[in-house]
Amino acid sequence: MSTVLNLVNLPNTCHPAPCSLSRSNTLPWTKPFLSGVFLARPVTQIQRCDVVQRSRVSASLLGNLGRLKRNLQDVTSMNYWVVRDYYRLVQSVNSVERHIQSLSDEQLKAKTLEFRERLARGESLADLQAEAFAVVREAAKRTIGMRHFDVQIIGGGVLHDGSIAEMKTGEGKTLVSTLAAYLNALTGEGVHVVTVNDYLAQRDAEWMGRVHRFLGLSVGLIQELGFDYLRDNLTSNSEQLVMRWPKPFHFAIVDEVDSVLIDEGRNPLLISGEANENAARYPVAAKVAELLVKDSHYKVELKENSVELTEEGISLAEMALETGDLWDENDPWARFVMNALKAKEFYKRDVQYIVRNGKALIINELTGRVEEKRRWSEGVHQAVEAKEGLEIQADSIVVAQITYQSLFKLYPKLSGMTGTAKTEEKEFLKMFQIPVIEVPTNLSNIRIDLPIQAFATARGKWEYVRREVEDMFGQGRPVLVGTTSVENSEYLSALLKEWGIPHNVLNARPKHSNDISQF
Repeated sequence: MSTVLNLVNLPNTCHPAPCSLSRSNTLPWTKPFLSGVFLARPVTQIQRCDVVQRSRVSASLLGNLGRLKRNLQDVTSMNYWVVRDYYRLVQSVNSVERHIQSLSDEQLKAKTLEFRERLARGESLADLQAEAFAVVREAAKRTIGMRHFDVQIIGGGVLHDGSIAEMKTGEGKTLVSTLAAYLNALTGEGVHVVTVNDYLAQRDAEWMGRVHRFLGLSVGLIQELGFDYLRDNLTSNSEQLVMRWPKPFHFAIVDEVDSVLIDEGRNPLLISGEANENAARYPVAAKVAELLVKDSHYKVELKENSVELTEEGISLAEMALETGDLWDENDPWARFVMNALKAKEFYKRDVQYIVRNGKALIINELTGRVEEKRRWSEGVHQAVEAKEGLEIQADSIVVAQITYQSLFKLYPKLSGMTGTAKTEEKEFLKMFQIPVIEVPTNLSNIRIDLPIQAFATARGKWEYVRREVEDMFGQGRPVLVGTTSVENSEYLSALLKEWGIPHNVLNARPKHSNDISQF
């Protein structure tokens, strides 16, 4: 890659009379970047003039350096050069667009078979990429009325290359995924486009599926990808397999990739089996936990989500349970008491779970959505049910588990999309060897990111939020407020109602949980 850099010329403000030279004036300010390409050479000679003139030179030098730094800020970023290279792909796609536009629907659909035949003859996906992207662009325009912008073509290229495309909110990540998904599906090995919840998976399968179906691809909806993999590994009957063995994983495009692989990446997907435990012990342990006082009878370690009984707490628990040893192998109570204390301290109603139809349902704290098929393991869920006075479901033991990070490492090729990946770039590189590429916005970004506001009290914080919402409402501007719990969302809702500010609520409550399409 040739690199052309326009450097600011430093003016000579000294008199032309000969002056002595001094090595002490050397300014070794330049540093190599991009593997040996230098911004400039160190200044090794500056004419020694009078003090005033030298200060003028220094001021001019510093000013020029400041301007140089600002002007070349993008150029010194590796991302600049990577994106610059993707514009060659954009040019190639645009160069064939007019021809693709002239094709009839049948001719456009026939391109898929043509591409597959070319692959069979030995061409690579790289050979097909520009034309395939142009075909998808035209198919999207004809089926859903949307044409990929040039920057979305760049995003598609980033995904195809197995990288993470960081795209700002509203830049059309969902449409971008159709480019890489179509191109890689031509091999016949399948592509998984992964979203963060069932609603989005179903929406995108129907919406973007129209583009793929138009081009002759089959589209399916998978709502339990990780569990399907675990169940397939547990079955001994080949007829019960649901994935495409022996190679069930080929290429995945993960939406909100930072949330899936980083925030929830270490959370295990579990398949449990029933254990022969006495369910009657959980309500008894819950009553004992209510007798125990924090700090006096037990210590709480918030960082580790653990509790530890003190000597006084052990004595009180043993007395209440009429046992001589909580850890007696023939009459073990310790696990039940510990889980009851965890349920008391760490698992809060309307924060970690919600009670609906006589069941304790887990709330995903990142999305605010209820996950009806998930249960906490190792007796924790039963302890929560006992705390709430609910029917105790069968205890369970883990028979198979896998984390999201381990699951997605099974893909030979992996890419992702999000609006906030750059801050996690080091972790993506370390865990998955996937770089993050910032895709330019289609229009100039005029969003203003304000600094974080800190408040001494929760009341003061919510009053500030209320005033901000009221101000925006008065200007006719829509506002989206995110909270960390159902309880907080309902508190803010009550505050807005009190001030007569109309609004909608989306949280895990049954009456609100199905309103996501309105947003």
